[in-house]
Amino acid sequence: NTGIVTGDLTLLGKTRPVDVDVTLNKSADYPIGHEDYTLGITAEATIKRSNWGMTYGIDQDLVGDDVRLRFGLEAVKESGWL
Repeated sequence: NTGIVTGDLTLLGKTRPVDVDVTLNKSADYPIGHEDYTLGITAEATIKRSNWGMTYGIDQDLVGDDVRLRFGLEAVKESGWL
């Protein structure tokens, strides 16, 4: 139920690879409302600002270089799919 997805992230015109830790939290028919088959997913990655040229304030310890990205997603199966 976990894995790593690698993709490209573009910020300020620079593209770098990013590894995202992904967790499938649950997959089931949604219990209320639409009742369609739904996946609940969380994803997380940490990037360094300096990899995209954002270096202001890092050397003076005004801001950190690491930025944590966190996502919560739901994917609903479209009718007519397998």
